[in-house]
Amino acid sequence: MATWQHGQLIEFDGLLAVVVGNQSDNWVPEEHAALWFGTPQGERKSKGGQGGLRPLIWTVPEDLCTEAAAPIIQH
Repeated sequence: MATWQHGQLIEFDGLLAVVVGNQSDNWVPEEHAALWFGTPQGERKSKGGQGGLRPLIWTVPEDLCTEAAAPIIQH
């Protein structure tokens, strides 16, 4: 079974996520990956946002994750 790498973009149940933890981290359960789905969404401080948001991280079984489609890179 593949261990997803930190920073890797993956798909979970049709949603894109970033791997922020894996089995090498002692806080991630065995055979799980820790994912950040980009939530909560904030507003830029320069636009009046408050900052200080705490990321919501989910741990999910690794085998339910698949490799994400190739990203579209914009500059």
